[in-house]
Amino acid sequence: MSSKTFRLSNTIALLVLSTVLASTLSSCQKHSIPTENLKVNEKSRNITSTNDNITPYPSVLSLFACKPAHRAFVAAHRGTHEGSTFPENTLESLQELHAKGVPFAEIDIARLKDGTQFLFHDGTWDRGTTGTGPIAVSSWQQSQLLLLKDTNGDLTSYRPSAFSNVLAFAKDKIYLEIDFKSSVDEAKVVDSIRAADMLDQVILIAYDNDQALRLHKLAPTAALSVGIFKPADIEMFENLGIPASVMTAWTGRGPITDELAKALRARKIPILAGSFFDLDDKLQASGNFTPYTQYAVHPDLVVSDFAFDTQPVLEITGDDKIKMEACLKKTPR
Repeated sequence: MSSKTFRLSNTIALLVLSTVLASTLSSCQKHSIPTENLKVNEKSRNITSTNDNITPYPSVLSLFACKPAHRAFVAAHRGTHEGSTFPENTLESLQELHAKGVPFAEIDIARLKDGTQFLFHDGTWDRGTTGTGPIAVSSWQQSQLLLLKDTNGDLTSYRPSAFSNVLAFAKDKIYLEIDFKSSVDEAKVVDSIRAADMLDQVILIAYDNDQALRLHKLAPTAALSVGIFKPADIEMFENLGIPASVMTAWTGRGPITDELAKALRARKIPILAGSFFDLDDKLQASGNFTPYTQYAVHPDLVVSDFAFDTQPVLEITGDDKIKMEACLKKTPR
């Protein structure tokens, strides 16, 4: 992903930044078309071309293989922290997650009428933006006239984020769980991930057997999230042609039985669970976040609505971190 820095690119970046700052005074702000090949500056929404010499991240499957069995990673549900000033599914929210050490973000990918892939959860603009009506009738340029609301419903200065820009930022910074909304072309989304050299840093989410098969055919080596709620489900997916080596097991809210955990561990299938169903709210009300440790006894990845609070509790540190890093050094990317 690193590229040689050109003076012209820096000049363009400064012009873009100046334009953005000036145009925030108007609700008719126009943004440039999303770029596929430039890198997003972590300190702003400015797009720059830089040479960071970033050490390549290990693949997500290698990461799970080297993780201590009694520890869990954290993923931010919808790519943000509830109650923060960062709207869900935005470039800026992912930048903040990265800054706070949250290793995963679950994000939703939708498509506009001009084919632009961008991050958005709902089928209409109403809940999360200053716009109204279906997103499918809007173009990228029209989407950039809208302002996003944060998770409290308050207006922000942020605008919808192009998937291409998010991929450019996320490379070697944060792992992504990809939730495909009904408006997208799955093949084109996978093509975008492949073009960004991010296939080994994502988990593709499948909601049913047919989608699991489609996604596996599109990206045979990519990690795939499939619903596994009893040991027999593992064999069922294998009989469909999906190998255990690429499976990650979505187990919902839990609790995960010892029997299921043992079967998944025996096949080296990472266990995914969501604390966002009700546990997150209970712990927010109590102010005590230590129960996340007990919740994460079986899961390898906990998807949370409050990642800023969950991460400090579940963060892998000390000897566990040293052992994991040593393992990753011996593992091919």
